[in-house]
Amino acid sequence: MAVRTTAVPRFLKANQPLPAATRLKPALLLALQAFDAVVRLGSFKDAAEALHLTPSAISHRIRNLEKAVDSALFVRAHRTVRVTPVGRALATATGRAFNELVRATAPLAGIEANRRLRLSVSPLFATAWLLPRVAAFMARHPGIELVIENSVGPIDLDNESFDAAVRVGDGVWPNLVSQHLLDLHAVPVAAPAFVQRLKLRRPADLARVPMIHVVSFPLAWPLWLERAGAGAAKAKQAVWVDSFEAALQLAERGAGIALGLAPLFADREAAGGLCRPVAATMPTGAYWLLHRPEEAGNAALRTFKRWLLSELAANS
Repeated sequence: MAVRTTAVPRFLKANQPLPAATRLKPALLLALQAFDAVVRLGSFKDAAEALHLTPSAISHRIRNLEKAVDSALFVRAHRTVRVTPVGRALATATGRAFNELVRATAPLAGIEANRRLRLSVSPLFATAWLLPRVAAFMARHPGIELVIENSVGPIDLDNESFDAAVRVGDGVWPNLVSQHLLDLHAVPVAAPAFVQRLKLRRPADLARVPMIHVVSFPLAWPLWLERAGAGAAKAKQAVWVDSFEAALQLAERGAGIALGLAPLFADREAAGGLCRPVAATMPTGAYWLLHRPEEAGNAALRTFKRWLLSELAANS
């Protein structure tokens, strides 16, 4: 016997909640895109260029967004903008959302998108170790396109469009997979002729010559001298630079003595440009390769990681 069904009257049907995608109007989506671009790029002008819009169009979208959230998102000054606390909170959400969309739609863009690997790398590791070996990697893996950007800032792979990063630390990064690469040791280095001329043999001797400091690590030399038994010795002359790479360049030219991070100056040492006047070293962390757990299936990243570990093992 057939069962008859009766259509449920429309007024008796339960209202279905609208999906999130329908709750944001096109104008609001475009405003959020403009907002996120300004936050990441640091200016209305750069955001306009990236989105192929005029700066006034970006300003208009930001004003509409500020009306929608009923709060200022930027503090505007002459040629600069600063994100407000409300803006920072919103930027966390937009950064994560837009990056998830990019990751999710990358396979739809074709095989080339899957073979592009974006890396955020500490400058010294990039200059001293990675970049000299990129040609070898490209020759072995011609199908992978590398995008390498130098950065020393905190890494936020949820809100940045990088697949992986290389940073110095202790291996503890919440919610990230960390792969140990190599340990670092702070070692005094100088040009061989400089060391011979000034008869540098003991840690205490180093205070007699110009010391080359890195501005972002002001305690590096005092800590090293203390641990090496030289007490509170202070150099009579000093020069400050903005990176370890610049410090090594000055040391090679005989400007003074610098702290190098072994083994990253091994090529310079082998070529005779630098030497170690004293044997004392100080452990100072390690480099790690970091990525989100979701990137475990990234074929380009897996290939790069295998190559990286193989090269490090071969040169250890």
